[in-house]
Amino acid sequence: MATALKALLKDQHLHGHSDFARAYNATARRLNPKLVDAAPTKAQFYRWLSGELRGLPRGHHCRVLEEMFPGWTAEMLFADENTAGTAAAARPGSRLPLTDSDFETFLGAEMVTAGTTLVYPTFELTDNSLRALSDADIPRQHHFGKKNSAFSAKHRIDVPSALAENDVRGMLYVFSVLQRYTSILTEIQSDHEVVAQCDRPYISFGLSSNDCTHMYLQTASNPLFTIEDDPKKGTYLEYVELRDGTQYSSTDDTNMGLIARVRPNPNLHPDRYWIYCAGLGPRGTTGASWYLANYWSTLQKNAGTNEFVAVVKVHAYSDQTATLEHMMINSPDRNE
Repeated sequence: MATALKALLKDQHLHGHSDFARAYNATARRLNPKLVDAAPTKAQFYRWLSGELRGLPRGHHCRVLEEMFPGWTAEMLFADENTAGTAAAARPGSRLPLTDSDFETFLGAEMVTAGTTLVYPTFELTDNSLRALSDADIPRQHHFGKKNSAFSAKHRIDVPSALAENDVRGMLYVFSVLQRYTSILTEIQSDHEVVAQCDRPYISFGLSSNDCTHMYLQTASNPLFTIEDDPKKGTYLEYVELRDGTQYSSTDDTNMGLIARVRPNPNLHPDRYWIYCAGLGPRGTTGASWYLANYWSTLQKNAGTNEFVAVVKVHAYSDQTATLEHMMINSPDRNE
């Protein structure tokens, strides 16, 4: 019979050995830099999923897997997925054992009781773009198209506003973990809608593209991070500077993601968090979102109830390569 591990990997879209090995090796290096290319062989991997393994893998494998799936012991991961408690927990929409209350602490009491809003940024064609398209006599329904379609039929679509695919993918990572761990009421709205009526907890996706980021930066007296123009004017026009003075920028090979949890008004709303999943480059936001969805317990363990900002490094070929680079915690008695 298939193991609970197989169901969890399917839920995280780690379908094959190569995808799993990348995620496994990234986790292994985070636990111990000496564990380089420590992932199981392809044959071992499929024995793990099939339930044919007798007993448990070696100790370092168990430690890495337990880090990859917070709240799951090695015994639970290698149990029959139909065993009581594991099958339901491994499927989307169900609550995982042991850690659901910790996740609610991570999100904040108001988000748990009143619900949350997932916030995506919207974009419109600039006036210069619209004028150029009009001058070129390109109809509105041809402003966007499909490349390399399998069909020769015409594709026409009106797009009054557009969404970035990577922001949507990041939002789905977080939405999946919300559904898996909690029964929190979840809404999805644009940044324009939320900024207009911002009296709520939310989780926002995108860095300078999202007005929720600018709302925080302009209303906080001493924000945890700022966005600065990069004088080098390379591929990425911005870099991020944390309050502790550390600076982070992206390259074509490595994107930097940012996860921040802030209290917008601790005196008036002590139980309210605004949470940001953002980044520099196409993998920055998705890598940050994937890391939050899979390793929120690491962030919670370090930060407790304090505000924090965490920086993750993401290789350009996969969201699942995100690893924690730095974490700054805003605590009266702690300076990191």
